[in-house]
Amino acid sequence: ACGSIVPIFEAETMHGLNQILGKAKFINQNYGEVYYRGECRLHKSLIPSIFRTHKNASSAIRPLNTLKRKIIADTRLSNFIKLSSEASAKNHQLEGVLQHYGIKTRYIDLVDNHWIALWMGHNNCVQYKIQETYYHYEKRELPIVENLTNPSALETDKLYQYILLIAMPHSNNHNCGITEQGDFILVDLRQALPSTFLRPHAQHGLVMRKVIHTEESVDKYDLATEVVGIVRIRIDKAEVWLGDGALLSQENLFPAPGYDTGYDVLLTRVDIFSGIGMKIAKYIS
Repeated sequence: ACGSIVPIFEAETMHGLNQILGKAKFINQNYGEVYYRGECRLHKSLIPSIFRTHKNASSAIRPLNTLKRKIIADTRLSNFIKLSSEASAKNHQLEGVLQHYGIKTRYIDLVDNHWIALWMGHNNCVQYKIQETYYHYEKRELPIVENLTNPSALETDKLYQYILLIAMPHSNNHNCGITEQGDFILVDLRQALPSTFLRPHAQHGLVMRKVIHTEESVDKYDLATEVVGIVRIRIDKAEVWLGDGALLSQENLFPAPGYDTGYDVLLTRVDIFSGIGMKIAKYIS
């Protein structure tokens, strides 16, 4: 939809998957780093979640800015997050942690570990309403269809999962896990946040966004322009490759508040989130 033409490769073996990901990094070595995003299906754009129901960017980010100001003004909470003393770095750190714990922001979630990307494409996020809203990941299963070798367009997303390959230009501008280069910002949450925030460390979590100088058009935030390739994998093959190890389980990738102290603190600070229409996402195993 953004006008870019991107090749889609099908990985039929785990060795093929490793090789195509390696090639993407190799041929982009002079441009920058290549990161991954696991998807259950392909979309026409890669617009941050905060803009998916808005036409105007300024109105969309207004509640987010209010929330960030409240957290920065709360000395106890901002010290716990270990926010930088630099205003710019502080803003990126804060928006990154909010993104990773379910608040809609201007960022897109990425990883630099393709096992995690594979897991994200292999599991559907399902929403439950039990007084409050909860989320749970359910493993996708191959549907029974008449012809798996030549599926219709309607059936394709039921048979496959995808890994988007997203490039970020090289930069020497690093600070607190934050990389800025031209029109892009990348936050490595493993460096930007203490490990008391366990989830981003378990997930190899990064977030990336475009720098937009006018906040009117949401389309300018579309990161689809930075996708340099797409890999699709049959979900039955992905299941075999992933196996059933504990490191690739929802319990590990979305640690409960008893293990993830940062998550626990965010959940308990109802006063910070009240009146803004934003909540930390709650997960059940």
